[in-house]
Amino acid sequence: MDMLGLPEIWGKAVFGLLVIGIVPVMIFAWVYEMTPEGLKRESEISPDASITDRTGNKLNIAIIALLVVAIGVYSVDNFVLGSRSQPTATNVESTAATAPEETALPVIAVLPLQALSAENEGQFLAAGLHDDLLTRLARLQAFRVISRTSVMEYADTRKNIREIGAELGAGYILEGGLQAIGGNVRINAQLINATTDEHLWAQTYNRKLTTANLFEVQGDIAGAIAEAMHAALSPQEVAQINTVPTDNLEAYEAFLRGRGNSNVLTRPAMEAAIDAFAEAVELDPQYAEAWAQLSVALSRKYWETGAEDGIGIDPALRDAALDALQKAQSLEPGGVPTLVAEAYYYYYGFRDYTAALEVTGRAAAIAPNDLDVISLRTFLSRRLGRMSDAADGMIATLQMDPKSATLIVRAALTLVDAHRCTEAKRYANVLQDRFPDNIEADLVAAVVSVHCDKDFAAAREYVLQMPVTTFQHMGYVSYYLSLAGDQQGSIDVLLEARETLGEQPAVRLWIQNRLARGYRNLEQDALADAALQEATDIITTIDNPGATALAEFAFTAALRGDAEETLALGKRLFASLPEDAYRYPDFAIGIAAQYVSVGLIDEALDLIEETSAAYTFEQELIFEQMPSFEPLRDNPRFKAVVESVEVY
Repeated sequence: MDMLGLPEIWGKAVFGLLVIGIVPVMIFAWVYEMTPEGLKRESEISPDASITDRTGNKLNIAIIALLVVAIGVYSVDNFVLGSRSQPTATNVESTAATAPEETALPVIAVLPLQALSAENEGQFLAAGLHDDLLTRLARLQAFRVISRTSVMEYADTRKNIREIGAELGAGYILEGGLQAIGGNVRINAQLINATTDEHLWAQTYNRKLTTANLFEVQGDIAGAIAEAMHAALSPQEVAQINTVPTDNLEAYEAFLRGRGNSNVLTRPAMEAAIDAFAEAVELDPQYAEAWAQLSVALSRKYWETGAEDGIGIDPALRDAALDALQKAQSLEPGGVPTLVAEAYYYYYGFRDYTAALEVTGRAAAIAPNDLDVISLRTFLSRRLGRMSDAADGMIATLQMDPKSATLIVRAALTLVDAHRCTEAKRYANVLQDRFPDNIEADLVAAVVSVHCDKDFAAAREYVLQMPVTTFQHMGYVSYYLSLAGDQQGSIDVLLEARETLGEQPAVRLWIQNRLARGYRNLEQDALADAALQEATDIITTIDNPGATALAEFAFTAALRGDAEETLALGKRLFASLPEDAYRYPDFAIGIAAQYVSVGLIDEALDLIEETSAAYTFEQELIFEQMPSFEPLRDNPRFKAVVESVEVY
């Protein structure tokens, strides 16, 4: 049947019909005989008139002929066609590269729990319990868990289980609901094979609404899932899923609020998360995970309110983060949440990316499939300049968060930094196909066009389709328009962005500096002077400048032609800037360009050489295309640096 291209069931059907038909055929052959006049009963034919000898000989010849044909077909199928259809060594390798490995971990998607009661408490508990269950399952080594981001769109979906499983790349789906009535809670859950629709396990829990019961249900569900998937849990994992982190229901509810706000990347949500975690540990001072999350939230606030850029640093925040971390360490020293909090303390508190990566390595040894741990290690690798490792981490996280457009954007951009253009192009296409309305799809396409293909005209067309809604978007759009030779288009974008994004002095300064340079390039001196004057005025309003502001101060000084001030500001910037392979090269090239513009050629070359080891594909392109470096094009030292940059 394989030779004929027919399904296997056809062979079974034919065999069954032969078995059923052999009995009547034998009876028919026994009772009747073929004669020249047709079929007759054997009893009606005299022995002298019988021609069984002749028909028997003919039948023998026919049987022999059929046997020869059958043997021939078998030989051709197995030794000729069969040998051609066997994959070569190359085919086997390519098949293995695309097909799931037998040893691959099973993947489960936990759909949002349906709130089966109208009360706010029931809806809140359903969302919180879903989030908590995802976190607990993700820390088990037996399977991978699809992230919260990717499953949330299926909260009220009408898609069937097979569709959901296929879209998420999950072989198993857990769905259920929660109903809270008074002081009681009813939770139902069922595990389904997403390929066959087979229900592997189901259970309904009726409990008093206490933290002990909620955690007991979570532990029971996790254990049942592992058993249904024939996954063995270690004694440590069994103990982990059965742990009761707090016996205080109000503390647990505050913790859930805090974690919910941690998933929202806004300043008000960040403050709300800190308040909620602080409330949780006040209600239960023995709540280790709440202490750990409080430490992370405080470290994040320290970073985002100034430490990342070196401006407005508040040491009290870092001290508070350490205090919360030490509380978590005293209660649960080897727990994954505690290790993650320690890593963030090194990362955000001191920019000690190496120490933070070492700590996350210990967390990964306990929970290798935890998306938070993998993501953190990815960001740290990027900060350390290990772009290929970071890209691999991005790809790994996409397996557990396939619906995240943001993650696809990060993966594509990091692959460009890692000089892996073929993969970057593939993810750029994935982004365009899956999220055609995502504004960053055009951004990624532009980055790939510029850095992989050096197609500035294509990049220009992509960025012209982008609405400029963030500082990052503005930077990319104005820069790529300049590279494409569209200086007026770049100025137009800057003028528009000034009205929508220019409220913060540092951002407005950035815009005015580039307007001044753009107008000069177009020989519109009056407009250039006006833009430069406003930039100079803005500088007087910025106290305690961070790295970005200092770089812009140097830009303004260079536009004024003040070589001494430009050099002093450049030295001040690098004296305060911690080593950071992700951001350091951009600052170095920016300051070097200002040095060149005011005639500080040796100082520019010194700076370029000092940071050459950290340069990537992007810096190589800047050296080739940026007009500021034109005076260095024939300089042997500059040419040596450009040639040393690894390109794809």
